[in-house]
Amino acid sequence: MLKSAIRLAGWLLVLAIMVISVVPGRLRPDILGDKHIEHLLAYLGAATLLAVGYPRRLQLLLIGVLLSACSAALEIAQLWISGRTSSAADFAASSLGAWGGVAIVCVFGATVIGIFLEHTSQ
Repeated sequence: MLKSAIRLAGWLLVLAIMVISVVPGRLRPDILGDKHIEHLLAYLGAATLLAVGYPRRLQLLLIGVLLSACSAALEIAQLWISGRTSSAADFAASSLGAWGGVAIVCVFGATVIGIFLEHTSQ
């Protein structure tokens, strides 16, 4: 049950990233003041949640690859959206966040997943 909730949260965060990425510039929320930090943290959060929900090696690899590809596609899409700019730096920050989230689960995965399992078995 908890694993399903974590997966759902990860996918909802990916959906939020996609929606925020394609709205016109005047509608884009400015939360932290630095768009590169926002990119990094958004993708870090999504990747971490998805990696906890899908912890197998191939799944972890796919999470990093597909979130990075999603970031590239969204940066390209922004070329045609009013008030938006596309940049390699934005792509790099997003990809770094995606792979960072995967790395966190690879390094600390047994601990993180164990904590979740302890709480669900009580």
